[in-house]
Amino acid sequence: MPKKSGPNRPKPKAVTVADHETAIVVLDLSARCQNPKEVCWKLMKPLAKFLERARARRVPIIYTVSAHTRGTPMQEVALPLRRRDTEPVIYPDSFDKFFGGELENFLSERGVKNLVVVGSLTNVAVLYTSSSAGRVYGYEVVIPLDGVNALSRYEHEYAIHQFTILPRDTNKKFHFTKLSTIRFRQANG
Repeated sequence: MPKKSGPNRPKPKAVTVADHETAIVVLDLSARCQNPKEVCWKLMKPLAKFLERARARRVPIIYTVSAHTRGTPMQEVALPLRRRDTEPVIYPDSFDKFFGGELENFLSERGVKNLVVVGSLTNVAVLYTSSSAGRVYGYEVVIPLDGVNALSRYEHEYAIHQFTILPRDTNKKFHFTKLSTIRFRQANG
């Protein structure tokens, strides 16, 4: 049987999650993303719109920023995302943003079962954090394919491919969608 050439490319499907069991994790979209020369700049407009929709449903939002930016102007969340004071920022010193325990504490205090993971880079923070979320912590992980990006198409596609082949059924915890097709439903809905 001939081997498949190229990575698995999951097709985005509409996803509905309970607003009271879901959180948005915004990975590494710091002030650097205000520069149009940065790849993460491309995420600013669509994510700003999506985050407003999530806020209207009172879905918790948490941001991560690379630890090495602390004490510099780059430690701030990108302004186009319109972060609220009630939306925490954490600075884990790892590609896996669960490192240090702050992210898991935030999620468990709120009874979160579903994570919508957005940010940059797909092959770094998104890959490591989402893999831990599904495999170690047992979350259902929603990845809007238009809410994550990388420096190259290869890096982006290979990272997405990795989610589709994780062992021990972890790959079944990943749901690929688009920002516009994520629906939030109320507890009784």
